[in-house]
Amino acid sequence: MQTGIRGGDLTDLTAVEEPALVTALVAPLVKLRAALGDGTSPDGTALAALAALAGTVRAAEDAHRGGITQLASTETAAAAVPVLKRTGDEVCALADVAETLAPLLTSAYATRDKAAADLDALISDFRAQATPLVKAARSQADLDSVVRLAADYVRDGVSVARVADGHLDTLTTQITTLDQSGVTVPIGLQIDNDISTQRDGQAGTTS
Repeated sequence: MQTGIRGGDLTDLTAVEEPALVTALVAPLVKLRAALGDGTSPDGTALAALAALAGTVRAAEDAHRGGITQLASTETAAAAVPVLKRTGDEVCALADVAETLAPLLTSAYATRDKAAADLDALISDFRAQATPLVKAARSQADLDSVVRLAADYVRDGVSVARVADGHLDTLTTQITTLDQSGVTVPIGLQIDNDISTQRDGQAGTTS
């Protein structure tokens, strides 16, 4: 999904000959909008693949269990059977995580995009209203009314950001609980980035 950012794009100011006062007053909204990024999101294929992972793994689970049963019956690899069973259990647990994660990610991007669109609309509306008012102003009272208008729009913008932030906090909490799904990484497979870097640097040397 891509959300337009023209409402928060400072490069548009020259084209519309925006008064300096309007530029200054709309700046807080522009900063709020910029904090939401350019609207880039994973394409539908990536999210669909993540959502489909659980079904794919479960479809293969019976064959996996059958293979373990056959291996156990031969009594030639007794030590490997518990490891294979644990691996199968954790792969299935990981699939459950993926199944839960996909809608959470979709919701997070939708929340971000809605907030961005709402802020774009506020920025555009304020500029459309404030620009002619400032150009037509003949007194300080006229300009004060534009300042009050800007304050209203900024309050609305902050409200949009707070609602989005609250929803994203909720999603973050839900995602954090996925760490307790029973998926573990054996100590022997954990990678220390510093050690890996050192080894990579030494790979081409000889003593």
